[in-house]
Amino acid sequence: MDNWELKYLSKCFNCGKTVDQIIEIYPNQTTVKCSNCGITRYYIIRKVYIDDENIIEKELCRKGKYDNWKLNYKATCLNCRKNAIQDILITEYGIYIRCRNCGFTRFYQFHMVA
Repeated sequence: MDNWELKYLSKCFNCGKTVDQIIEIYPNQTTVKCSNCGITRYYIIRKVYIDDENIIEKELCRKGKYDNWKLNYKATCLNCRKNAIQDILITEYGIYIRCRNCGFTRFYQFHMVA
């Protein structure tokens, strides 16, 4: 799997500026880093499964202290090996990545801030 880098314009929880948040996705961890102040949130892989319960849609409706971010990225799925859209949901508790083709889902749980 190639490492992915995405950007999402949002207000930083630390410095309060609305700037790009840099999201780096690796097979075993994910980071979200503020392009202004550099604070980084770390998420580690916790679960890998085939989603048949629409977890992203359920979690998207869940309200927390911060807004949920929904993104997508076209990449080769680790499960079905097809180049397909990967739905990405970032919440204050974790990150979900799900293949639209086969439902293969990775859940990364919030670990720490540095």
